[in-house]
Amino acid sequence: MLFPINPNKLNHLAGGMGDLRHNHFHAGLDIKTQGREGLPVYASDEGYISEMRIQTRGYGHVMYVTHPKTGLVTVYGHLKAFAEPMASYVKQERLKKQTFEISVKPAPNEFPVQKGQLIAYSGNTGGSAGPHLHFEIRDGRNNLLNPLLFGFTEIVDNTPPVFQEIAIKPLEIDSRVMGDFETHRYSPTKSHDGSYSIAGGEILANGWVGIELMAVDRMNYTHHTNGLNCVEMLVDNQEAYFFHLEKFPDAYSNDINIHLDYPTYKSSGKKMQKLFIDDGNINLPVYKPLVNKGKIFVKEGETRQVTIKIWDTNENMSVMHFTVKGQAISTNTPTITPNNAPTQVATSTKDNTLIISAKNLKNSNQVCEVVTQSTVERLPIKFVKNNTAIYLWDLRKGIPSSIRIDSTEFPLGIQKAIYSGADQTFKTLGTSIFFPAESLYDTLYLNTKIEKNKIQIADALTPLKKPITVTFKPLISIISPDKTAVYNHDRKFLGGTWRNGEVTFKTDILGDFQVLSDTIPPKATLVNKTQDGFSFHVSDNLSGIKSFKATINGKFVLCDYEYKKSLIWSVKSDSTQNFIGDLALELVDNQGNSKTYTAVIDSLKASQAIKKASIKATKKNRKK
Repeated sequence: MLFPINPNKLNHLAGGMGDLRHNHFHAGLDIKTQGREGLPVYASDEGYISEMRIQTRGYGHVMYVTHPKTGLVTVYGHLKAFAEPMASYVKQERLKKQTFEISVKPAPNEFPVQKGQLIAYSGNTGGSAGPHLHFEIRDGRNNLLNPLLFGFTEIVDNTPPVFQEIAIKPLEIDSRVMGDFETHRYSPTKSHDGSYSIAGGEILANGWVGIELMAVDRMNYTHHTNGLNCVEMLVDNQEAYFFHLEKFPDAYSNDINIHLDYPTYKSSGKKMQKLFIDDGNINLPVYKPLVNKGKIFVKEGETRQVTIKIWDTNENMSVMHFTVKGQAISTNTPTITPNNAPTQVATSTKDNTLIISAKNLKNSNQVCEVVTQSTVERLPIKFVKNNTAIYLWDLRKGIPSSIRIDSTEFPLGIQKAIYSGADQTFKTLGTSIFFPAESLYDTLYLNTKIEKNKIQIADALTPLKKPITVTFKPLISIISPDKTAVYNHDRKFLGGTWRNGEVTFKTDILGDFQVLSDTIPPKATLVNKTQDGFSFHVSDNLSGIKSFKATINGKFVLCDYEYKKSLIWSVKSDSTQNFIGDLALELVDNQGNSKTYTAVIDSLKASQAIKKASIKATKKNRKK
């Protein structure tokens, strides 16, 4: 295969295959273009153009080339423009449909291409954060393949990956790390021989524990970091975990949310990879099937030697060593120092465990009574931290309605256990939440809260595998349902359908949602107007721009739109077209608010503007 940009020359990457991105594994290579747009993009092999899309977000201007001889498909994303004759073909299709966004699938004989043929120009369209070429290779089953395994010599890399952080977490209610039920984190240090270790070299633990890793790959000649190609963990010199990202199905890319420690990522931004296969991680075919799936059992007095090896695609490798030692288990019940201040209780859940933290207890060995529908169970203190008593309850034994400590009852918010693998519906206060069978990775201990125009569904630290459907009945009356929709905590427009005072919407995240009204139409400011073109700066206050249409003297004018720049500009249908006459731009937001902005492009004024610009450019060139 031919490298698609600057072939046979040294190239650099801003991103690699399998990089850990928001809600997905990165699907290919991000090839740097020196911060510029418009570099020639070449077909990597012979075949035919099977699809071309122009879209606001995602890959922006993107082209798919099918290669029948190899059964592969190459993808070229964030393009500035297609090369001819494809560019004219797509333009004519857009003119026919009078649209900015479009997807066309030419017949195999319409646009055959040869290896090395110019097919497009690099750009910064869609969800790109800067000029580059996104390049993918897929097989016939839509598996994403690592392009660096195809022997491209344009990328040079002899720099090994870097360990950044190690974490060890308890996986069962009776597990402990450093004497408690919390995840403990360590910053690795690099030795003179290039290997990594942690301060002290030893971690104390008991029971089933899991290791998590944060590491990146570094490459020659660039400050950007990439994801790992391969990770292996040995326990006592026996392979316990193996991850290799040669390929993965595009359909399961969002399973990154079970591959990573999702709560840690959402709360801190740290991308900690689990070096164990979690219970809900059943689709990703990137692991070697091994006994215990990477989970480590540590007995009292036992010492487990852990070695972690990480590789990049070029097989540059780094290694880390540390020891997990079985901590002595005390048979005495932990005690606290009594305090007469008001008792403070906090609860949280971790997997199947309810964690109860209590401060200012009145008795040194105070028990906690857990009240379920059928029983009342007395829990002793499991351990003490900073004179705070910690109690643990296995939620699989029952969901508590409340807990009692120091004769005070504290209600709990868990309303129902929602299990993965089966359709389930939860109803409360006229609101229903439907969880399809494949919406969850693991059991969700659901708590909801409804206030006025807001609903909280669990929290944003729990990932969804597939969207859920919510029918929400606000506790306040909605005056204009046709101008009101659902938004998530980031004020992202989710839409919704209203019926009898209820709004039904879908969401692929949990957390906080609210219904908000938008009655204000989008705004547009004319940036420039000449007989050769015009442009507008556009914006919307809440729901976002849904569509736009420009006309001259009532006739449709093709326009492009770049949401990152909030800019709409005209595109000539051919070289003879001019834009003289009555200009109108209609904007419609996602709530149906619309407004039309008008201007007049006068032929004389347009000619004068062009003449002034030409004189100014001439004077500038003379000064040079």
